[in-house]
Amino acid sequence: MKSMYNNVQNLEGEIYGNEHYYYLKVYYEDTDAGQIVYHTNYLKYFERARTSLLNLLNIDQVDLRNNHNVNLVVRKADLMWHKPAIFNDTILIKSCLKYAKNTSITICQSAYRFLGTGKKNELLVSGTIQIVAIDKEFKVKRINQILINKFFKNK
Repeated sequence: MKSMYNNVQNLEGEIYGNEHYYYLKVYYEDTDAGQIVYHTNYLKYFERARTSLLNLLNIDQVDLRNNHNVNLVVRKADLMWHKPAIFNDTILIKSCLKYAKNTSITICQSAYRFLGTGKKNELLVSGTIQIVAIDKEFKVKRINQILINKFFKNK
């Protein structure tokens, strides 16, 4: 007997080599009256992709906060909008490491309009996001327990 769970896709995306791929659908709530995605939603999409990446790498942010006094927060975001996404688009978020330091990770992220397997996707938004580790008192902390993962090794 088939289970309804046989059709559930990997909601965390997939890692190929040193790149993470995360897909999402643009819903009506993501758009303005012209059915164009609000510019701030790309920050949310990028955050979802980074969280999914950490989940795939078995890096538990709740455990980091509760047991290691480490919170991962955005320090800097530098984005460039190229084209708008619209209602019902499928968006592919690609994430890869730019560089890692003792207390921060800088990730390159791009959003593409997914046009189908084997087709060239359209670049919508690209940028870099710097994530820093802080404690409950907002002091910068080392993140050695994250940097041991091969995904975060500088080339």
